[in-house]
Amino acid sequence: MADFFSSLKISATGLHAQSARMRVLAENIANADSAGKTPEEDPYRRRIPSFQAVFDREAGGTVVKLGAVQLDASDFESRYEPGHPAADANGYV
Repeated sequence: MADFFSSLKISATGLHAQSARMRVLAENIANADSAGKTPEEDPYRRRIPSFQAVFDREAGGTVVKLGAVQLDASDFESRYEPGHPAADANGYV
């Protein structure tokens, strides 16, 4: 019976890690068009989740956890929005 509960715990950690990943992705989607409030302020940076495998003695096996969540280091794209409060002198955000 202990093996059954261990396998359930290990499976549950995978589901928990995927749930945390989905929260990060939902935040990325919700903020995809978010720009700074001023021209000097950076817009929202996409977050990139990762997983890590960790040995759990209680479960007797390797479990999955959400690892470090990194910020996307790619360059921001400019878009023409002259009415936006964060637009520069040329109208780009």
